[in-house]
Amino acid sequence: MHLFKLGLLGSLLAGSTLAGAANAPSFIQNMSGCFSVRFNFVENGDHDAFYNPVLERAELSESDSVWHLRRYLILGGNEQVHWREEWRLVDQASNVWEQKVYGPFEDFRYQCSGALVDDSWRCEALGAPKPRRDRDQPYEKLDRENTLKVNPLRWIHMQRNHKRRADGSLYAVELGWNQYDRTDEASCQVTPQP
Repeated sequence: MHLFKLGLLGSLLAGSTLAGAANAPSFIQNMSGCFSVRFNFVENGDHDAFYNPVLERAELSESDSVWHLRRYLILGGNEQVHWREEWRLVDQASNVWEQKVYGPFEDFRYQCSGALVDDSWRCEALGAPKPRRDRDQPYEKLDRENTLKVNPLRWIHMQRNHKRRADGSLYAVELGWNQYDRTDEASCQVTPQP
């Protein structure tokens, strides 16, 4: 079974963005490529959100010791910018990494830092803008707690989000579980528009 998984992984990674990012740390490499993604958010029963699986392609590049992951949703055979993140090593001795996140229009969303331990990374970002999925909810800012668990076949983004009103009072707490399962790179190929 182990040899089967290794062979499957090799075929999934062939020709992916990983080939051009051989110097990237493995946890960053493992978040690039083609994924089937499930987004799940639980709040209070009224604002829970469970989305059908979608395809997402994450393209990896590097400049000036900063690793960039640009993410694209594949919808109806077309590619749509989803979000972008930057990773930078800020303390080599403690293996602390900083993540900066930008929305689809290059709008800054948040940044936070945390130590990478056994392919798990956790950080907190206070006062982040509310996500577009909540645009109709009556709160102003999001205190985010993110945990990533990454391996070659999948990665998980767990969230504990405190939604805060303008006066700082708590509106709601949301738990998120986003699962990125690696899939065949051909699944994320799109036909260029004329």
